[in-house]
Amino acid sequence: MGAIAPTRRTLLAGTGAALLSLTGLAQADETNGWPESATAGDLAAARQALEQWTEAYRAGDFDAQWSLTDPAIRRWKTKRRWNTGMKAASRRNGALQTYEIQRQSAVLASSLPCTEQRHCFHKDIRYVAFVIASTYKTASPPQPEYAVMAWSEEGWRFGGGTFLNRPLGETAVILTEEDERLYTKIITRVPRTVPDS
Repeated sequence: MGAIAPTRRTLLAGTGAALLSLTGLAQADETNGWPESATAGDLAAARQALEQWTEAYRAGDFDAQWSLTDPAIRRWKTKRRWNTGMKAASRRNGALQTYEIQRQSAVLASSLPCTEQRHCFHKDIRYVAFVIASTYKTASPPQPEYAVMAWSEEGWRFGGGTFLNRPLGETAVILTEEDERLYTKIITRVPRTVPDS
């Protein structure tokens, strides 16, 4: 898995180094050849899901945004907690004025940074990562943000990242089996299927 980031600034810096190029991220020993088997259709569908998730946020429809978030995250990040966090982010950041996807690529979990709370992206899940240039009415992120869309039985859903100027990668990462053991009272494992090749 990726290196553990002690601070959000380090997380973003590490992410910038890993994701701004979005090349050479594949490792042949993981996930049955993903992302080599990724198709243009996979990338387009993941991007469309990210855009829907983002537009729900801009409209203040946090329930819809939550429903476009990976089911494994929703099992421990309840709709009520999600709404509270997104309302707080919206107040702090001001409106999301613009966002531009600068890079996108299918990536392996080992290419993504772990979080400040030592959650790492799940190695058995397929991800598409996006590097995003964003502007907010109030906040000024110091570096490009990133979002990761994850494949689930519901299709492509938000799976983590720092987009919306908050460390969602810290608090909304699809849990690994080790993490799930820490949260056994509030989470049950969500079975996974993979896209047809």
